[in-house]
Amino acid sequence: MVSPILDLAGVTLEVNHLPRGVRFYEQVLGLRLLHHSEEQGVAEFEVNAHQTLTLWKPITRQVNSSRLAPLRARGASHLHYAFQILPELLEACKGLLDAHGLEWTEINLGTEDRPDWTLYFYDPFGHGLELRGVDLTDERRPHFLPQPGKRPSHALPVFGLREIALGFGDYPAMLDRLPRAYGFAFAKEQDDRNFAQFTLGPHAEEDGNGTPRRWLYAWDPQVGLADMLGGDHVHARFYADVEAVAALIRAAGLPHLHDEQGLAVRDPEGHVFEFVAAN
Repeated sequence: MVSPILDLAGVTLEVNHLPRGVRFYEQVLGLRLLHHSEEQGVAEFEVNAHQTLTLWKPITRQVNSSRLAPLRARGASHLHYAFQILPELLEACKGLLDAHGLEWTEINLGTEDRPDWTLYFYDPFGHGLELRGVDLTDERRPHFLPQPGKRPSHALPVFGLREIALGFGDYPAMLDRLPRAYGFAFAKEQDDRNFAQFTLGPHAEEDGNGTPRRWLYAWDPQVGLADMLGGDHVHARFYADVEAVAALIRAAGLPHLHDEQGLAVRDPEGHVFEFVAAN
């Protein structure tokens, strides 16, 4: 089966202090602020021409998105997610993290013969960030190939969102539902823990070794690498064949809305997924 999912479009994080979040993501990551409303409790950043990162501060008796209110959407809590960088800049990133006073952990996700060194650190709200090197000449290409851009000298040289990791209380049900109800391409499971990888593209592919492809990771409640957790009540956006995903969602009987902006659905675990056309 060809997956209707094309790429990762964005993710929303829940924060408890919006100005602190804006400062962190502007200064440490160098992201361009697109929208900031204290009254609405929303800040949106451009990661690149095709991906965004959004912060939502919960406010009593108020919603961050009136459109998604029927689905009770929230920003993710304690989300582990990754940014893409050039591998040769990983060493410089250590110095930048040190300069910002941020502790980091380095882990080799590859082998001794073919290392894949990765940096992990936290934002002020408990979200676990990762810097993962990508080979832009790799044949495993995403729908929107990331391109390095200019960042301020004090900021990490990120140029794309690589992956998001979601927590699921009912892991076996998730394994069935994500391909059946949304069309996500199942790639593999790990042998030693409940951890599934889904390729965000038309076909399942092998992860690692510098692939620029984007990924959805899904696991049961557990502490992962660098003591990071999968996100709860995650709001994530994906580029997709919207009509094909809508047919799957209707067949699965999941609560959703479908309008001129795209398709949004509430997963039984409380995540809210949006699917938009790749124009």
